Amino acid sequence: MITRTEFEDLWKEFAKAAPKCAIPNYDEYQQSENMFEDYLDIFRGVNTRNQRSNGNNKWYYEHPFFNGEKSKLDKRPCIRFILIGEARPPKNEPVFNKCKPIAGDEKNGYFYDIRHINSRQPWLSAPRINWKCPLFRPCPDNKIETLLCLASKGVLLLDLFPYAISFSTRLRRALNNGGITRAFWDDPSNPYNLKDRIQRIGKLLCNDWDLTMVAPCVVSEFIVNPINLFPTLIIAPIGLHPTTFRIILHDNKRCSSSNCGNKWKKIAVAQQAPSARLIGLSF
Repeated sequence: MITRTEFEDLWKEFAKAAPKCAIPNYDEYQQSENMFEDYLDIFRGVNTRNQRSNGNNKWYYEHPFFNGEKSKLDKRPCIRFILIGEARPPKNEPVFNKCKPIAGDEKNGYFYDIRHINSRQPWLSAPRINWKCPLFRPCPDNKIETLLCLASKGVLLLDLFPYAISFSTRLRRALNNGGITRAFWDDPSNPYNLKDRIQRIGKLLCNDWDLTMVAPCVVSEFIVNPINLFPTLIIAPIGLHPTTFRIILHDNKRCSSSNCGNKWKKIAVAQQAPSARLIGLSF
């Protein structure tokens, strides 16, 4: 998790591509990262909440994947399937239902927030369908079961960027052309670069781990296409990623709205969102 200062310093470069956009809320970022860490605890087999800071935030709910210090999964999984998304969605004004003991938020859809049960969150629904996990609605208890199921299969979603803003094709191209996408991929001077973030959880990876892009096509194609000189991520354990990342598998349904990237197996996006079928084909 990056510090407030790092978050603000990285935004200075990011804002060159999004000059009219205000810097997102750091406290919301920190809370969301802690929800992601809750999910990582499933792979650690340890409840780490007492070992990490939640800053100015409160814990909105008890650890959803542990009963006290005991994991709700009998067997500790390893991370085998890494999905690379773009960023958390911007937060909407919440509308809570009457679920108990935790009310579900019908207007938001962050992957790792168990309260967010908006039906329109393909970054959750596509993996859920592909790995045959239960539906995450209508209550947070349902979403807990969905996430536990995905973890048991070895699934992890990582976002490339830490900023919950509205992305456009124009912004994505500016990020690509300005070198910012590359900086968030593997630049060691960027504390949020993807390579280092995966390396830090290297002990949780399966020996045959692999990676697929589920960010919108303009970003995903820019990363996968070798003409743009993005290296594969050499991380211990090596896994399958370096040898599979640029396999060609033509599919007219892939990136159909942007007319780019439809030949790359490791892009699992139909239009602007992931497809269960393409995720299945990509691994």
